Amino acid sequence: GSCFTPQQLLMRVLCSLAFGSAVGQTVTPPPDTSKTAVVLVLQGRSDAAPGAYDDLIAQVQSEGVKAGVSVWAVTGPSFDDMKSAIQSTVSAHQAKLFYAGHGMGGAGEAAAEAAAGDSTAEGAILVAGFLPRDYRPDLQACKAKWATQPTHKCPKGKGLPLCPGGYLPEGSHDCSATGVPAPKFPVPTLAVGGELDGVVRVSRVAEAWYTQKQTPEHKVAVVEGMNHGDLLGAVPASVQARDLVSEIGGDKAKAQVASIVAGFLADPKSYNPPAADDTLSPFEKMFVEQEGSWWWTPNSEESGSSPWAAAAQEKMCEPLADTKLQWETSNRFCLLADGGGMPPYYRPENRANVTMEDEKVAGATIAQLRYTELTVAQVAAGENGYEIIKEEKAGILGTGAITDDGSDCVSAIEIATKLSSRQLCYNRTNAPEDPETLDDGDRCAAINEAAYDLAMATASSTARARFQKSGRPMKMVSDRKPTPPAGPWWVWNYLQYNDKGAEGMEISSWYAFYSLGAPSFASGNHYCKLLSPARALEWIYTDGLRVVSLLGPAGDEIVV
Repeated sequence: GSCFTPQQLLMRVLCSLAFGSAVGQTVTPPPDTSKTAVVLVLQGRSDAAPGAYDDLIAQVQSEGVKAGVSVWAVTGPSFDDMKSAIQSTVSAHQAKLFYAGHGMGGAGEAAAEAAAGDSTAEGAILVAGFLPRDYRPDLQACKAKWATQPTHKCPKGKGLPLCPGGYLPEGSHDCSATGVPAPKFPVPTLAVGGELDGVVRVSRVAEAWYTQKQTPEHKVAVVEGMNHGDLLGAVPASVQARDLVSEIGGDKAKAQVASIVAGFLADPKSYNPPAADDTLSPFEKMFVEQEGSWWWTPNSEESGSSPWAAAAQEKMCEPLADTKLQWETSNRFCLLADGGGMPPYYRPENRANVTMEDEKVAGATIAQLRYTELTVAQVAAGENGYEIIKEEKAGILGTGAITDDGSDCVSAIEIATKLSSRQLCYNRTNAPEDPETLDDGDRCAAINEAAYDLAMATASSTARARFQKSGRPMKMVSDRKPTPPAGPWWVWNYLQYNDKGAEGMEISSWYAFYSLGAPSFASGNHYCKLLSPARALEWIYTDGLRVVSLLGPAGDEIVV
């Protein structure tokens, strides 16, 4: 611990008397005031007990001295409540100012304060937090397009008279962009996540890490084995209810976070935290290289693709009669509601296809990432364009369908994919026979099992071993045919997640299969609701590790 002179102890008492009574704000002086002065203003969780961050602050101050800074810490319930203490402390010591928050309540406010036009802050520190997507220009531009809504005025040949389902000109909600959707923020930032944080999940911190690779002033660190409560004294019940089990404990977690924060305070522009690549690169592989996430890439509902939805075509058809044939697969994103005269765009139908040329099989699929759920009634079985577009990227952002605070999954609910049937694959590859029984069995479930296996193989060895020891498995169960077995009922029924407690999570896909003998508009299709490998990885790292409560035979609660 650090030793204090009588003068320093007196200064601490006077500061607490001066500021401690003003709406709960406290100024804590550093153990050594001879270094470069900085003021660290911390807004913690609103449900944290008084003094919950005292140990963390003391560690940051101690590490600060080693890094060459004297850290004056200001804490309180909100940045507004701390204004007078902030101004007087910065002025008295000619100090550099940094805003910090713990959890997305405090971290979000810290970012807002640092970005304010009249801010004099040198940086923002987001502990168990990250820069929200609102600071990414590409996503802000996409969100703004939601203001353009369908009308009943429609050109000749588009829909019925007056377009009761609404009409939008092509490109009205075009959110296509180029490059990774990086943030634009006026000062350096440091985001610190916990690998086992059950409140602000590591996958959302990974998104920040990936999208900020080209903006080195915005740094991301991850503390392996740390949960959300590790940085608090007393842990609130709301945190305990969502958090994962820490593997390193509070003392080690505070020490590591303090060292990282102190390094940033000493040199916010040049400081590089310990590399997070080993911990976070599995997420890049699943979100970027498989799912094609709208938030990690410039993809949207009509631009880009899902590599996993492309690979699914080969998985649907294998094994072929001729096992020597080579595959080339592709995918493109389109709204599932495109085609069939559906509003508000009245686009032509997009179909999957399989062809063969020069002993190579080409499979092309159509997919849509789903981030919100609508009902068949809500979209009037595909005739209400005003509702259908809520699934677009502009709709997700414009309606606030997703709360960007790290509490929920970052991955898509499903990758809804139009695939060609195995029967069509046999037909197009000149197999001796191509009966419709080739598509028997749970072929969608088999692809989803492969997604789960891929995520398990991609996870770090530490995360995989942890999950295999303590996690609840994902279990693929039988594919389901919607009733009635028609397009809208497949489109607006979503991948089913049925939590069976300690037994794990059961997952079932809706499918739509039409044999080659079916009407031409549907023949040769075998559609699946696919599990995203990114969703499976989030289960392995976070959701599958949550403690679950079940009722025992006598009605008593059993914690698993």
